[in-house]
Amino acid sequence: MMHMSHYDVKELVRSIVIDTLGIDAAVYRTDLVLSADLGLESLDLLDIFFRIECSAPVVLSVERCGRYLQGDVADAEFCDAGGIISRRGLAQLRTVMPQLDPAEWEGRLTLDRMLDRMTVQNLISMVEDLLAEGRAAHA
Repeated sequence: MMHMSHYDVKELVRSIVIDTLGIDAAVYRTDLVLSADLGLESLDLLDIFFRIECSAPVVLSVERCGRYLQGDVADAEFCDAGGIISRRGLAQLRTVMPQLDPAEWEGRLTLDRMLDRMTVQNLISMVEDLLAEGRAAHA
């Protein structure tokens, strides 16, 4: 069995988010919403993904992130034709983004705004889960 070294994902994400967004380390908290609280734009997210990929054996992309958030819920069950996330989709999102209140977002959250609700902690958890998946695949 090949053993991959352990990564301090919390510290990795902390340093990359602070550096990429140019924020003061004193302001950084894991409950902050990347876009609303930290001013993250889509290019910033791609930059953060790239920097994480350069530092840890994980592949990140907006598509992979979307698949991670959607879990094993089929596309047709996750959202309607207009991209509005369904009740079933919101229940899945709640498992990876526990701060989301399905009652608040029912009928309102769209696929293209889903990543806007992501917190620093959601990003940390996603990277940890994807690293664990990679380790399991190589075990």
